[in-house]
Amino acid sequence: MTVLLLCMLLVAGTAAAELVEEEKTFPVVVEWATHPNLWKDFAFDPEAELLEIWMPDIRDADASVLLYQGHAWMIDCGDERAAKRAALLLRQLGITRVEKLFNSHPHHDHLSGLALIDDVAHVEELLICFPEDATEHMKQAMTLAGERGITVEHYADGDDFAMGDGKVSLHVWQNTEETLRMNEQSAQMMLRFGERSMLFTGDMEKPGQRALLERVGAEALKADVLKYPHHGKLGLVDEYLEAVAPKLAVITNYRQYGESYYYLGLHGVNMVYTNRDKIFLRLATDGKHWVCEYVPIEVK
Repeated sequence: MTVLLLCMLLVAGTAAAELVEEEKTFPVVVEWATHPNLWKDFAFDPEAELLEIWMPDIRDADASVLLYQGHAWMIDCGDERAAKRAALLLRQLGITRVEKLFNSHPHHDHLSGLALIDDVAHVEELLICFPEDATEHMKQAMTLAGERGITVEHYADGDDFAMGDGKVSLHVWQNTEETLRMNEQSAQMMLRFGERSMLFTGDMEKPGQRALLERVGAEALKADVLKYPHHGKLGLVDEYLEAVAPKLAVITNYRQYGESYYYLGLHGVNMVYTNRDKIFLRLATDGKHWVCEYVPIEVK
């Protein structure tokens, strides 16, 4: 009787352990950048297709590299200073060709690094959402594109783009009200893969956030990861943050601007920063989970 009871307990214990293992879940964002010891048993399926977003130390600029199924896109290319670090990133990743480079708006810190990027990885297509003479920096980019054989295409509010097999999509919103400044008209790009999403915001501040929220609605803006607008200079409209409801915010410059740090902290949003010495920031998703981590710079 005792032996039988012991066997029953062992079987029950094994079943319970298996059940716990089956029910084990990981967070939407496995955040190893600032919490490297958490969730270390997480791993993507070795056969899974991954969408990767890489960012160098861009500080007061924007430049992001998107990788999927061997395709390389960029959102903005920084200024000359930031583009040097973005060029290092491209070299480390072995990228020699950028198929599409989206410019969110034609300020120097999002566009003037075009020549340095093209030196390392030829830009096949530059996509713009402002007139070709909108700023002096845009005019210079148009001249450079003509000299280097970079195709220039226009995109606009409501446009959609598909990457690779089409499972990765990029949807564009753009405020076009004449009363809004250029920053507020920055293209907003929602990147989606499976169940996961990331919102790229350019330099859009509070007036633009209010206008976008009113026009597209809160549900459309929900995203797991928020590329915090305008390098983290200011807080956000509360209703906008509630609509996006990010699990993680990426801020390009913490050292100079503290308001975003305190604002997100008050709202319980986790944060990572690109301005770390000798690292690149990598986000990767299989369509179900994100991994966020810092990767050491290996190239010289």
